[in-house]
Amino acid sequence: MQICDLQSSTGRLKRSAKTLREKWKQTQEHWNDKTSREFEEKYLQAIFPEITLAVAAIQRLNEMLEQAERDCRDRDDS
Repeated sequence: MQICDLQSSTGRLKRSAKTLREKWKQTQEHWNDKTSREFEEKYLQAIFPEITLAVAAIQRLNEMLEQAERDCRDRDDS
């Protein structure tokens, strides 16, 4: 019995970050001035490293939950 599905959430987060990156590149084709650079610096440059850290943390949590499920299953089988 799987308690929760963090893998699909991680996949959605990664895809969303990729889409954001692509959309921002498209936006820059039409909006490339001081304000856009300030926006990128203030918001976007900070978000991608945070997403990377979040994905790593979610994956680690998923591993821990899977191990806990295995441990509980093994205990029930004994």
